[in-house]
Amino acid sequence: MPKILVIEDEGVLREEIVAWLHLEGYEAFGAADGVEGVAAAFKLRPDLIICDITMPRLDGYGVLLELHSNPATATVPFIFMTARVAHDDMRHGMSLGADDYVTKPFSLVDLLQTVESRLQRKRMQEQMYQQEIEQLQKAINEEHEQRAFKAKLVAMFSHDFRNPLSSIMSSNSLLRDYYDRMDKTSRDEHFSYIDSSVRQLIQMLDDMLLVGQMDSGNLTLKSEILNVGVFFQGVVDEFRVLYRKSHEIQFECPDSLVAVGDSRLLRQIASNLISNAVKYSPQGGEIAVTVERGDSVYSLSVADQGIGIPDEELSQLFEAFRRASNVGKVRGTGLGLAIVRQAADLHEGKVEIESQLGTGTCVCVTLPTCPGNSDAEVRKVMEESGAL
Repeated sequence: MPKILVIEDEGVLREEIVAWLHLEGYEAFGAADGVEGVAAAFKLRPDLIICDITMPRLDGYGVLLELHSNPATATVPFIFMTARVAHDDMRHGMSLGADDYVTKPFSLVDLLQTVESRLQRKRMQEQMYQQEIEQLQKAINEEHEQRAFKAKLVAMFSHDFRNPLSSIMSSNSLLRDYYDRMDKTSRDEHFSYIDSSVRQLIQMLDDMLLVGQMDSGNLTLKSEILNVGVFFQGVVDEFRVLYRKSHEIQFECPDSLVAVGDSRLLRQIASNLISNAVKYSPQGGEIAVTVERGDSVYSLSVADQGIGIPDEELSQLFEAFRRASNVGKVRGTGLGLAIVRQAADLHEGKVEIESQLGTGTCVCVTLPTCPGNSDAEVRKVMEESGAL
């Protein structure tokens, strides 16, 4: 049952629209103004939003920009309700990312046609995306048409680029147009959205490069000495900025843990594991990122409270483009664990998964503190560099 949020400051109209939608089989909710509507959208994660333009505290344009600046709500279809019919008003709303308009006064038929049209388009987009993934999997399995494979791979990543790009553009528009109405905390939050979204784009580009290097056999280790806690804390903090309104990410690491590794590949390991945990966890779920010290090794574990993985499919998920059968409409490329396994192998490490359907998944990557070197040699190098 599609979930629809109605943001309208006129109480009688809001309740009437919600009642209409309920009678038509939709799960509908109301919010009395823009600020309340933004909070409700983050909490409810609706399939579609209907929003008035002229409202106190935060107008409809501000609501749209606020939601599009956050990855969790950036792709939700958005319909404006307005008594304004000026072409400039409509063009401004569309330029900010609105999907459609209904002009007050409107009939029940007009509203329902607009709602169903937007939901149908969303369903078609999701279906087309899934078809692209299935076609790509088929091409890989048959091991032919390499040019088609590369073109589809680029198309798939280009699709996933849209969310962080939307966050950047919307946060930038909010800061430009509403800077004087925002307090310092809100401004800093949107600057953080921009920064983290840029890092997410860089991560996706690195994924593409790694896939190409993995395919050609040219992926090699470029080692350096790292403070493990500081390094992984930085990765975790980036995800906390992006998903602080939807997930709680905990991090634990022993002090003064130093190791040798490839920072680019270690970032890929942590980012892909945390990204998967967020993707397959419920709204408000907790994700635990833990680093533990062992005898000449250390481990990075990422545990979630998500949908879990069927036992018979666990071993297959390390193959490129493989996804569990229970992912539903959750989008993904199926590359994350393949990249994690390859990066761990290059570090002479191992990857283990424990999962229970409906309860959650924990992925543990165990790595040597210094791959390819003896303990005496690594200690000498670290002492000379001042790491110890």
